[in-house]
Amino acid sequence: MKKVIMGSIVFLTGVLSLAVIVSGAMVHDWTIDGQHSVFWNLSRYGVVPILYGLTAIAVLGLIIAVWGLFEKK
Repeated sequence: MKKVIMGSIVFLTGVLSLAVIVSGAMVHDWTIDGQHSVFWNLSRYGVVPILYGLTAIAVLGLIIAVWGLFEKK
């Protein structure tokens, strides 16, 4: 049960961090071919590696939570 709670907290932290970074990148009104591009904005700021790191944290948290669900005591 401890792994499920810890994994859920890590997953939630990663997802919320991703939401903050993506919404922060879309504050300015930059467009490519008339459409907004989150990845272009993030690459312009140089935070694409941070985006990948936060995605890895969210996936790791999900894996820990699922592992805790199926672990037998």
